[in-house]
This record gives sequence, structure tokens and C-alpha cells, in this order.
Amino acid sequence: MVLDTPIDKRKRRTHNAVLDGARSLFLEHGYRGTTIEMLATAADVAVSSIYANFAAGKVDVYAALAWRTALTHVEEMSAPVDAGEPVLVVAEFLDRYIAFHRGNPLALRLLGLTDVDKSESASVGEAKGRIDTALGELIDSVTRAVAEAGADVGSRALVLNAWAAMNGAVSLHQRRIVDQPMLDAMLAITRADMLRHLKGASDGTR
Repeated sequence: MVLDTPIDKRKRRTHNAVLDGARSLFLEHGYRGTTIEMLATAADVAVSSIYANFAAGKVDVYAALAWRTALTHVEEMSAPVDAGEPVLVVAEFLDRYIAFHRGNPLALRLLGLTDVDKSESASVGEAKGRIDTALGELIDSVTRAVAEAGADVGSRALVLNAWAAMNGAVSLHQRRIVDQPMLDAMLAITRADMLRHLKGASDGTR
């Protein structure tokens, strides 16, 4: 499957090089502004090698990069949390979410498959299904942590509200409607608002 990293060493090297190049090019030039030739140059491979690994070309590269980004997101959000107290676990989840998007400015578009359509390649539909499942499991994890901490509102509603607010803030920043200091302030407000609903949250946690 085009989304998965190949087992064969040579193909795996090409797969990863193309995705690494695509990540930089899509961020700098946008998906539409990036050509298959630019991808080949960035990855130091022939155009034919790209099509050998990504049959539909650029759209398959985008879908594979989106899935790799989702796996990275899950890994960074699911790493062991040693905070102990449920409230601190939730705070750690929030901090990791914010850190992930700060370090991956293209992630929001990729995870939403914003620039491609399922009609362009079957890999887009496959990526959407996998990403939706992965993000759903992340939401479930945070919801369980919130429920364990205890909240004065519905746990899942609280998580989804914070998720929507943080994604919205990141989106505004990407559209250059807000600058970095404003984005930081908005994310801090969302973090504090969510933790405020948890039982036992202290000023230090917020």
C-alpha cells in the first residue's frame, strides 16, 4: 500500500526521501505550487522512481505524508506520561498537542487532507480512514484522562471543544490572520480554560 513505508531497503529509502522533500516543498510552495520534478530534485531521485513508489504521483505523496504525520502525532501524544496525577496527565496531553503543531506547521492541512480529493486517488480515501481512526483514538485517550481527573462538564465535550479551539487558532495563524504571539496567547487561554473545568486543578497546573 502506498501509504506504508516499504520493507525493501532501497524502496524505503526512496519513500522516506520523497516524503521528507515533500514536507519542505509543500510548506514553502504549497501543494499546488510543487511539481513532481521539484519533488524528484529534493529527494535526489528520478521522476520515474517517484511514480514507481507513488503510482498516482504527487497526490499519493501527499496522502502518504499525511499518514506519516498522523503516525508521528499519535507517537508524540501517546508517549509514556509520568505526571501521575490525572490533572497533570491532561495538562501534559495539551502541552504535547501544542508542541506538535508548533513543530509541524503543515500538520493541520495534512491531517485534514485539505489539498487533495478522494477522486484523485484511492490512497486519499485510505489515508482519510486511517487518520480519522487514529485521531479518534487520541480523542478517546484524552477523554479517559479527563474523566479520571473529574470534570464539571461532559468529558468528551470538553476535549472536543479544546481540540476545536486549538485547531482554529492554528488555522488562523496559518492564514496569517494572527501572528505567533497572538497564537501563543490563544493556545494558553484554551489550555487554561480546559484545565479550569478539572477537579483539583491548581493555579500551577493552569
